[in-house]
Amino acid sequence: MIQLNRFMKVIFRRIHLYLALAAGLVFFVQCLTGTVLVFEEEITHALHAERYAVAVPAGQPRLTLAQLASQFQQANPKAKVLGFKVYADPARTVELMYRDEKARPGGSGELKQEGSRPGGERGPAGGPGEGGKRGQGGEKKRPERGSTAYLNPYTGQVLGLQTEKQLPVFKFAEDLHRRLLAGEVGKALTGLSALFILFITVTGLVLWWPKTRDMLRGRLRIKWGASGKRLTHDLHVVLGFYCSLFLFGLALTGVIMSYRWATEALFTLTNSRPTVGLVAPVSAQPGSPRAVAYDAALRTGQATYRTADFWRVSAPKDSAAAITVSAPSMLPLRSLGLDTLFVDRATGAALGQHLYARQTAGTQLRRLAKPLHTGEIGGVWTKALALVVTLCSLTFPVTGVLMWLRRTRKKSGKTRRPAAAQPVAG
Repeated sequence: MIQLNRFMKVIFRRIHLYLALAAGLVFFVQCLTGTVLVFEEEITHALHAERYAVAVPAGQPRLTLAQLASQFQQANPKAKVLGFKVYADPARTVELMYRDEKARPGGSGELKQEGSRPGGERGPAGGPGEGGKRGQGGEKKRPERGSTAYLNPYTGQVLGLQTEKQLPVFKFAEDLHRRLLAGEVGKALTGLSALFILFITVTGLVLWWPKTRDMLRGRLRIKWGASGKRLTHDLHVVLGFYCSLFLFGLALTGVIMSYRWATEALFTLTNSRPTVGLVAPVSAQPGSPRAVAYDAALRTGQATYRTADFWRVSAPKDSAAAITVSAPSMLPLRSLGLDTLFVDRATGAALGQHLYARQTAGTQLRRLAKPLHTGEIGGVWTKALALVVTLCSLTFPVTGVLMWLRRTRKKSGKTRRPAAAQPVAG
């Protein structure tokens, strides 16, 4: 039995070593870029604070969405309004999503603005059209992508433009994190790395597991005053244990986001199917005037989702389609999911809604993969936890290689040691 346990430990150690050697460099790059991306939104807001907040003038009412859109289009007649994002906080700017008709397909042109330079960050709201159709796996089809203008809701002044998805540094870090700057080949490598990390974490826990209580104490604390060899061992083993559960979660969500078979397995395990495609209803007033009742739609959305932090009002897709008003789900830890209300384009009357809570268990879990992976799921505290884990994880490839090299040199030294000289009989 003891020999069997030793044999299994040897097998697990080799699996742990070989997979770590194969995935170590990619894992290091992903952890390094992950530390950059964790607080992307907060850093972007700090760098461009003027785009997100305004002083609230005493006694001055807010402009309506129709007035904001009219002022913006008067200054930029080639712009097509795609929607708005309105915050409950009166000091937040209104985000107007638009597409510049002068720009080439898929691109965005420069528009005139007052008192700000063009931006480059990813808007926290994403794009408009969250109430559109959903594809396989409950995933929403990509909304019509455009640019975002940040407007002072009391004056209509354009305080900033978002003409790119992200700031250049974050765009570079995300491409390096997801694709290693190598397109589909890099994407395949990062997916394989996430799969390897699952096995590395499990085998690492097996190798860590102590035989006695005395050994347990030694594997729960780092001996900072010990030799370099012992310190390297403790940093790898002790930190590895504390980070193992979180690393397993990061790797698992990475695998789910990388492979279709992993998503299908998720639906199988939850005994559910992807949410049926969501089709926006036809407006009750087809062929109504060209003016769209954005403000009436917003009021209906605010009355329906009273405690929401924001409401996203999206333009109808055609002359007969309804307006969609989306707000964060109120389910625990699901605020990144959206509830969607359909309203009449002319009157703002409610036509129906699609609640996030009505989606299947598999669809909801699949949607949780990204916020779990990025640490967004619980706000700033889970982001801070994700940052600590990724910073600690940066050490694992380094300490692991140092331990492997020492063990290799030790074995090599034993092999090459010359035999002791035999005395010569006189």
